[in-house]
Amino acid sequence: MEVPVSAQEYVEQGNTLLWQGQLREAATAFAHAAQSDPNLIGAHLGLAQTSLAMGSYGMVHMACRRVQELEPSGPNASLAQALVFLLDRRYDRALEAVERTIAADPGRAYALALRSYLLRQMNREYEAALAEAKSERLAGPTDFKVLFPKVTPPTQPTPINTAREEREPERSEPVWQPPSQVQRRVVRARFATRGVPIVTLTLIGINVLVYLACVVLSQNLTEPYSPDNPIYYYGVEAGIFITQNHEYWRLLTAMFLHENWLHIGVNMLSLYFIGPFAENVYGRWRFLLIYLATGVFGGILVLLLAAPNVATLGASGAIFGVFGALGIFFWEKRYALGPGMLTQWLFWLILNLVFTFQIANISVSGHIGGLSMGLLLGLLLMPDFWRPVQTRLKRGQTGEAVIYILKPLLLVLVVCAGLIFLAIYLGGGR
Repeated sequence: MEVPVSAQEYVEQGNTLLWQGQLREAATAFAHAAQSDPNLIGAHLGLAQTSLAMGSYGMVHMACRRVQELEPSGPNASLAQALVFLLDRRYDRALEAVERTIAADPGRAYALALRSYLLRQMNREYEAALAEAKSERLAGPTDFKVLFPKVTPPTQPTPINTAREEREPERSEPVWQPPSQVQRRVVRARFATRGVPIVTLTLIGINVLVYLACVVLSQNLTEPYSPDNPIYYYGVEAGIFITQNHEYWRLLTAMFLHENWLHIGVNMLSLYFIGPFAENVYGRWRFLLIYLATGVFGGILVLLLAAPNVATLGASGAIFGVFGALGIFFWEKRYALGPGMLTQWLFWLILNLVFTFQIANISVSGHIGGLSMGLLLGLLLMPDFWRPVQTRLKRGQTGEAVIYILKPLLLVLVVCAGLIFLAIYLGGGR
């Protein structure tokens, strides 16, 4: 007979596993606690702490926001605020917040460990060692490198040469110089736009501008996308131009061309809905890499499977790639997010695949190619995918590290191969 486990017991189990460095297991325990009692603050705070250790910073923000909603003030709210300040690298503000937590709850080992980490980031090594020792006395020894991001090494001071100082006058330059006005503006701009999906909005803007340019250039043409339109002629993907003239840039430029207002409207609306979330999960540069790489791979699959005289264009392959990367994220975080997100993703995936195979003028190989590469890159570029591997390698568990990589990688490769064969069988090379 299975004994039911309460939400609080799951939280205690998750805290123990987190302190032992078993991050995935701790995340599972906290997720079960959150599902059992959605208003349990310890469950969401545990998810934030585990997500920080695994490098899933988007999850940290969401979990901390939930903690602050449930407890607007108090030690848990202060600890959640400290984690948010840590992600913003505002270590002084994070230290103030975590010290408020310690003042209200002196026996909280994680808060002391976080204080030690923040002190090390601020080069206050002696105080950090004291806080770390006190934390270990309360909860036992642990590898603090597993719990928090890598500590930025302090700069080593230049050795003082006393004899040289006697011979040479003291330099008038200060050792530290304040940042310039340009550097301050850059920092302020980054802080002001930290929650803005800049890459998504930029991609949408580029697509719209290219489409408007095509419309302007085609005013005197009977067909807007005839060969007389230079943007279309030099940008569209056609196998005959790529194979015979080696115009490989078409694999990239075709992603920013659209046939009509309905085509670009549907694509940009889809990108607007899924892009910001994917950009928040993967970060701006990884998101941009996923978008461009999946779009190009979809074009390569079209080049290999479609007829040489078939012209293809549109951002659908890249958007399918972003959608695939989100699916892998939902699958990897299914215990933390619950099954609802993954179920919704599967529903929309099936619906889009049905449209892809049923509508004649849709590039099946382009959509499937983008989706397949998105699944693969979404796994390899996931922020916390490699952290458990590094932890196992540091512990000398090479075999477990290899298995940890191969199991999801082989599964994704099998799914990608199955999708490509399905595209060939049902949709041919169009």
